[in-house]
Amino acid sequence: MNSTPEKNDVAIPYSMLRVNLHPLTLVFMGSQQSLEEPFKQAYYSNSVEHVRRCKLYAILFFSIFGVLDAYVFPEQKFQLWFIRYVLVCPVFLLGLIFSYTNAYRRLWQGVNGFYIIVTGFAYVAMVVITPAPESLFYGVGTIFCVFFGYTFIHARFVTASIAGLLVIGGYQAAMMWLMEATGVIQLIFGAHFMGINLLGMLICHSIETQHRKNFFLNFMLEQEKEKTDDANRTLEQRVEERTAALQRINRDLNKEILERKQAEGRVRASHEQLASILDSIDADIHVVDLESHIILLANRHMRKTYGEDIVGKVCYQATHGLDSPCHQCKTRLLIDENGRPGESFSWEDKNPVNGRWYIISARAIVWEDGRLVQLTVATDINAMKEIEARLQRAQKMEAIGTLAGGVAHDLNNILSGLVGYPELLLMDLPEGSETRIIVETIKQSGEKAAAIVQDLLTLARRGVAVTDVVELNQVVRDYLDSPELARLKSLHPRVTIRSDLASTLFNIVGSPVHLGKTIMNLVTNAAEAMPDGGQITLSTKNRYVDRPMHGFETVLEGEYVVLQVADTGVGIPAQDLERIFEPFYTKKKMGRSGTGLGMAVVWGTLKDHGGFIDARSIEGQGTVFELYFPITRQAARMEAEELSMDRYLSAGESVLVVDDIKEQRDLAAFMLKRLGYQVEAVASGEEAVEYIRKAPVDILVLDMIMASDMDGLDTYRQILAIAPGQKAIIASGFSESERVLEAQRLGAGPYIRKPYRMEHIGMALREQLDPASTDGPHETTVID
Repeated sequence: MNSTPEKNDVAIPYSMLRVNLHPLTLVFMGSQQSLEEPFKQAYYSNSVEHVRRCKLYAILFFSIFGVLDAYVFPEQKFQLWFIRYVLVCPVFLLGLIFSYTNAYRRLWQGVNGFYIIVTGFAYVAMVVITPAPESLFYGVGTIFCVFFGYTFIHARFVTASIAGLLVIGGYQAAMMWLMEATGVIQLIFGAHFMGINLLGMLICHSIETQHRKNFFLNFMLEQEKEKTDDANRTLEQRVEERTAALQRINRDLNKEILERKQAEGRVRASHEQLASILDSIDADIHVVDLESHIILLANRHMRKTYGEDIVGKVCYQATHGLDSPCHQCKTRLLIDENGRPGESFSWEDKNPVNGRWYIISARAIVWEDGRLVQLTVATDINAMKEIEARLQRAQKMEAIGTLAGGVAHDLNNILSGLVGYPELLLMDLPEGSETRIIVETIKQSGEKAAAIVQDLLTLARRGVAVTDVVELNQVVRDYLDSPELARLKSLHPRVTIRSDLASTLFNIVGSPVHLGKTIMNLVTNAAEAMPDGGQITLSTKNRYVDRPMHGFETVLEGEYVVLQVADTGVGIPAQDLERIFEPFYTKKKMGRSGTGLGMAVVWGTLKDHGGFIDARSIEGQGTVFELYFPITRQAARMEAEELSMDRYLSAGESVLVVDDIKEQRDLAAFMLKRLGYQVEAVASGEEAVEYIRKAPVDILVLDMIMASDMDGLDTYRQILAIAPGQKAIIASGFSESERVLEAQRLGAGPYIRKPYRMEHIGMALREQLDPASTDGPHETTVID
């Protein structure tokens, strides 16, 4: 059987305790002598309440046994009661009271011995007083008293032993001298009493020894506890010191982390700012690995051009659609002989993927991981190339015009004889003469040459007198009724010609003759472009250009009358479209279809009229020419006779004109003042809103498209918030129909197109101001 104690057994065997006690007195000895006084104090403190209860128990039991006295020894009961109630019980009671004094702490062991002696001799006295043999049984009380002293009242071994021996000795003396007991009885009682007393002494000795060992054990435990507490305090101090050190380290780490986060935040903000800067540049910017040609970074413009997933792809595959590096790539030239970034390189290149021209700049830089990479910036110069082409074309036309002017001047001198002299000779030649036929042929050839010279003068921009106010619709109608068109139709019977002329068209300043010849040249070219037949459409319209239009050439902002000639012919190849206005550049056979000056004359005539041209063509579908002529208002008042001005005169209402173009504001204000309105004008939606806050008006003339952030619709919304139900009409040259319709859903009236005509703006205002007085709905939108 395993006798090894369990690990959770915390009891310590007394045999393991090395307690140095005196064998007789049981006091601490040797190195433990200093424990005696603390033991006495602790023994008293742990025993005093118990001893007080024992005194009460002694008084109670000693008193109760007085009943037995009266029953067994009625003749001696008063004597016995005197001993019990007069001598012994008061002693115990006084002892109980004395236990609450400070002196009792010093005397309590002697008082305990005194209690044993008093109680024991009281029983001895009762044995002597009472008759034998019954009296002998009171000796049992003596035994009770002795054991009570040895055990219950916490008397020390020395004190209890002395008191017990005195009681036993007194009892033996009483038996010998006062009780007439035989020697056998004395021997028997003495032996038993002495044995019982020795047993009590052994028990008391054991009890006190156990108390002292418990005290010693507690003392050692207390010492160990103090050591443990000291160790704990030391440990706590070390923990506190270590905690403080850790807190300092933690603060330092937190500070370092904060500083690192702030540094990372600054780096991130710097990167974001750099990325924002790169993304704001309208050029393709990217970084490429020099070895693998993989794109490491691309700005927004680059991703928009070639796809959001371009980063991580090979550059020449993603941007040029090639299987190997571009032949213009300068990768190896960007690093000097020392392996450091060298000079930058720039070159022009046409991208085969999108067909656009770029000026490309590249240089080597150090990437974030220390390797060298290539930074490339590709700026789209396609528009610049187109501008250069237009400039070259204009310069070429100017040079050709100058040349043509000089040639025409010299040819006129030569042709004057070829045209004049044959006319004189014909006056003298008879009809039917063979010579007359020859001379007439010479004269006709001279007239044709003179016509060509006239075309050269037009090309040189010396033959057009732009002085007359011209109605372009009438010029078109005159051509449609001309013999030239009839002859053209006879040559091209499968070609149909239709017209779509604006009902109200502004006038222009120009030359009706040259304008007619321009129309004839365009229609002739269109007819000859349809060998299998087709349709030519002549149309006119008023158009207000809000912002420059970029096409074949840039049409500047302004008011124009537009002549459009469209056909459904074979179309013009893109490479030919760029050169169609050059003199003698033609795909026709010279001498059969024309001289090669027709489109050059169109160009010259248009420039003499201060206009612009836009040409569009799709091979196999047809060609469209749009000619923009600046309008004039010189005859505007005469044209108003068609509708009496009384129909749209003002009744003195106030009008606010909102237009960001000064000339348009001034023109509208001038017209409205002539009609009798009280007119104010502002240049933006913001100014209009502020004006309405201060001074309400009857109606607004609101431009739909303005240069500021607020267009006509936004302005009208804000004004309605200030002045609900505010009346307005909308005006513009071009506009997004959805925003116009939205403004009309909010309450705006008719929409009129620019350029302004007095009749249209006047009728639109009256329709909105006096809807009940108009004869039904009145169309106020200019029909192109």
